[in-house]
Amino acid sequence: MYSLMSYNFGNLFRTARKAKGLSIEEIASKIDKAPSTVYKYETNTIIPDFETVISICNALEIKLDDLAYREEVEGNVETTNNPFSTDNLYMYYIDTNRKLYEMKLEIKAEDGVMKVYFKVPSLNDKIFFVGSIESNSDVAFIMLKNYGSSNNHFEKVMIFINMNHSSDDIKMGVICGEKDNTYVPVLKKVCIVKQTLNENEKDNIIKRLEITENEIEQIKKDGYWYPDISNNAGY
Repeated sequence: MYSLMSYNFGNLFRTARKAKGLSIEEIASKIDKAPSTVYKYETNTIIPDFETVISICNALEIKLDDLAYREEVEGNVETTNNPFSTDNLYMYYIDTNRKLYEMKLEIKAEDGVMKVYFKVPSLNDKIFFVGSIESNSDVAFIMLKNYGSSNNHFEKVMIFINMNHSSDDIKMGVICGEKDNTYVPVLKKVCIVKQTLNENEKDNIIKRLEITENEIEQIKKDGYWYPDISNNAGY
């Protein structure tokens, strides 16, 4: 399967352009685009349409495979890019008493993958888990394990995030872990945002994180839970 976005088209384009010794202005003239547009291609701000990609290949005298990497195994799953366009995310969830908890997800490129550090801001960013992220345009999976060789407790955590468009830039998802080191599995709704929330925003976010009556009825009827993480802003 060919992919432009997932394999960082911009980096491949920039590398090919520089290999030909062309400036942004020169390649822009060859493909009949503004230099500012070419810059956006190279920074992955926008992805060109297919006709433009062909024009780029012709201008640089390269093959389509040089810009649209072909992956045979994982399809469009990305492990080397950060899909959130920020290095720090804040994750919120509630307990049984509707108390809101804030966690910090720090994303870093390390050893060819996007590493994720699960931290607690209230404890001076103490690291609890470390792992990696895989994503495409629809979903992101963050897989984590407990941090530190001195921690003998075996624990892994998965965070599933709905990456589809949200009108208020809040990503919804779920976190699956365990309850208080008891090996009892727990699944909670989470909200992912790029900046820490103020008190008014925290009050509103709690409503998103509660299990709805419809979800409860569905659990009773079907025996399992479909969490509502549809990214709707009208809560």
